[in-house]
Amino acid sequence: MGKTKGPERAQEMVDVLKRWQGLERQAMSDTAEIIEETKSPLVTIIMEIIRHDSLMHHRVQQFLIDTLTTTNVAVSREDVATIWEKIEAHDKVEKQTIEMAKELREKAWSPIHKQLLDYLFTDESKHDSLLVQLDEVKKGMSQASGG
Repeated sequence: MGKTKGPERAQEMVDVLKRWQGLERQAMSDTAEIIEETKSPLVTIIMEIIRHDSLMHHRVQQFLIDTLTTTNVAVSREDVATIWEKIEAHDKVEKQTIEMAKELREKAWSPIHKQLLDYLFTDESKHDSLLVQLDEVKKGMSQASGG
């Protein structure tokens, strides 16, 4: 995929993303079937997590397809200025949840609790990472304007 240029490269990305979406749809279907068939609350919650993540992956893949084919990705300075205080406040909440998950994971004795607390810690850390990336976009906007 790295050797093509321009429209061909974009089309290759779209093609791969569409195939990937098919796999995500299959994962959603598979996990739904497993949820229906199991009596285990542990298996159910894990399948629900995977199903939800597959749905979000599908949505992100569609966003990427749209940005490659029809929709321009833009973030205005005005929009960022309007919401930034709320984003910063939310980032503080995310950091609190990371600490809570870390503390509980260290205190947990059950392998199941440790596994699920590790999942929560990883997921909350991922949210924090996304907010850091959004902050980098904001900084890039400021540098581009000389601010």
